[in-house]
This record gives sequence, structure tokens and C-alpha cells, in this order.
Amino acid sequence: MEPRNRASVIGATMSLCLLLAAMAVVVSIGCSQGLNLGLGSTPSTPEELLAQLKDHQQKIDKATEDMLTRINEFNQKRKPGERTIQFAEIFTQDFSDQQRDVLNQMISEEKDVSYKSILQQIVSDREAIQGLQEKVMHLEQSLPDQFTVAKKGDKHHDLAMNYLTNEAKLDEAKAKALLDQVDQSDELVAGNKVWFFYDSGRDTFRTYITQGEAGRTPLAVRRAMKRKLIGERDTAITQRDEAATARDEAVRTVNDLQQLKTGLESDIAVLQENKAALESSVARLSADLSFRQNSMFYHAANVQELKGQGVLSGVLKRVQDVKPVNYDTALDLREANTITLAPAAYGLDRIVKVRMLPNIFQEGRDYRIETSEGSGVAKIVILDTELFKGKEVLVAVGG
Repeated sequence: MEPRNRASVIGATMSLCLLLAAMAVVVSIGCSQGLNLGLGSTPSTPEELLAQLKDHQQKIDKATEDMLTRINEFNQKRKPGERTIQFAEIFTQDFSDQQRDVLNQMISEEKDVSYKSILQQIVSDREAIQGLQEKVMHLEQSLPDQFTVAKKGDKHHDLAMNYLTNEAKLDEAKAKALLDQVDQSDELVAGNKVWFFYDSGRDTFRTYITQGEAGRTPLAVRRAMKRKLIGERDTAITQRDEAATARDEAVRTVNDLQQLKTGLESDIAVLQENKAALESSVARLSADLSFRQNSMFYHAANVQELKGQGVLSGVLKRVQDVKPVNYDTALDLREANTITLAPAAYGLDRIVKVRMLPNIFQEGRDYRIETSEGSGVAKIVILDTELFKGKEVLVAVGG
């Protein structure tokens, strides 16, 4: 576990994130206004402090993503031979003389007022950003939590187990029980900071991830996956618009060249068919995106069947290998929040117990199980629909 000194807590990566977040704020509210990341006053409890830091990290994630897009647009508009903005030249702890000369030259030569203002604000707000760094550092140093920097191949679960067994001095069974109660990320990136805190008095454990030196958080990784699907939809929209433009051009050509009327009308018919097909594709992709974002995907099976497939462990009935599982059933949470399980579908006379895995979902808080003594039917009622949207859930059914 690394020492939580000032240099490692903030570092070069936080400088980059704060600079990008500050620039996003400047663009949205005007360069004449001061920087405001919404840090507020120092919280009075560790819980309030943790909530404020997590909220701040989400703001930095959003501002970083917006600014990366904005800088990319700026660079794409540069003419051949014109200099573009390079992060490595600007977002360092201190400008070198050469870097400062390059930036000053770009400011003096930039004709676009909006982009020139962005470049000027980078220089003028450096002192304000350094002050914000001190505030963030103070908040993080106020936490009792410890952290470690993830390396390539590290797993959130393994790092948390190491903390609980070696730092908190818990036995392996107790550590596993605590881990079953907390959310863990599958998108851990080398350089991320993974934080841990075990409260022995209340027997509670928390763990979470911040950007650290990785340049992106697990949230940013998930957003990238989402953007891929959105990009496919946008490509279909572009193709549809291009087809419509080609059709209109064909109509104008028909009006000017009557001798080609027959051939051009045939072309128009083909383009119209293409347009209809592309519009259908756009509608399908949009509907699929919305469905995936608002549905819970699950696989329900008999406990004995899952144990036989190696999905559940034989003793503790915990998830140990989900490779044989296909989450091929979906519940659209916009339309319903209940799953009905008939015992005959699972080779049972009646259903006595139902478990939802992984155990990060808590019965009574996130969902409710209802069983019927008479019919043997069981129902799963989703209480927190937002929590389950886009999630994959394993349902173990027992008689």
C-alpha cells in the first residue's frame, strides 16, 4: 500500500483532469467568469467527504470527456501546416520556456475568437487551478481510506482481498463475505487508484476507484463502449442523409435531361429503397440502444443444473465461472418490474428459494422475492429499477 503523501495523491494526472474540467467550465459559462468545480466547504464526516469526492470525480470525468471532444474538433479544423494542440506540450506541471513560446505564438496567430479565448484561459487560470489542487488534496488527505495504484492485469477483487487479509487482518472467509456486499469494477485500468477502508467498529467495508495516473476511470471505459454503439447509429443516420441528397440531385437531373428520364427514374427508385432500408436500420439501432440501456438481462436455472455446469461452487453456492451462462432473457424495466418463475420450467414441483447473483444486489433493498405455497410459483419484484438497468443477473432457482 503506497503512502498517501501530497505528490502521489494529486500528481500529474489530477493536474490534467482539473485543467480539462476548468476548460470545459470556461467554454460553457464564458471566459470572463472564474473557475468553479463545486468543491464547497469541507465536509464534517467521512461519509460526506467521500460523497463529495465521488461527485467531484464524476464532474471531472464529464468535463474531461467534453473537453477531449472540443480539442479534437479544434485540431481537425486546422489547415495543413498549421500547428495543433498537443496535451503533452500543455498539461504538464510546469511550462518550459519552449512550451510557453509555442502556446504564446498560437494565441497571437489564432483568428477564431472562441478558440483563442480557450488558449488564453489555459495560461491565465493556472494559478487558480493550483489552488483547487490544494483543496482536493486536503479533502483526500482527510479520508481514513488507503489506496494502491493498479498495475496491468490487476483485478479489483484481488486487490481488495489483499487489503482485507493483509492490512485489515481478516480471515479469508470474512474477507469474501465483505466483498460480496460491495460493487466491484471489471474495467480496472493500469494507473487507477483503488481505495479501501474497513471500519472494524461497525464491521463495514468500502472500496472504490479513482482515475489516478491512468488518464481514465472505469466509468470512462464504460462510456467508450456505449459510444461505440451510438457511433454505429450515427453512421447509419449519415448514410441515410447522403442517400436523400443523392435522390434530390437525381430528381433535378431528371428535370434538366428528359432524354435520361427512364434511367434516372429507375435510379431514384433504387435510392428510395435504400433510404427506406437505412431509415429502418436507424430505427432498429436506436430502439436496440434504448432497449439495452433500460433492460435487465438474466439467466434463470435450477441450482443443481448450475452446480453441474460449474457455474456455482458446490459448497457455498457462490458464482465461480459464468462462461457457460448466456444472459438470453431480458426484462424491459420501462414496461415491467416483475419476473414470474414457474416450477415446471426448472424441473421442480414447487419453488422454495430464489437467489439473484452476484450478491451485490440485496434482497429487500434492491429486489423482493415472493413465493406461493399453493402454486409453487415464485416472483422477483425489482424495487430499484435504475440499479438493474443494463446489468446481467444470474437467477438460481431451488426447490
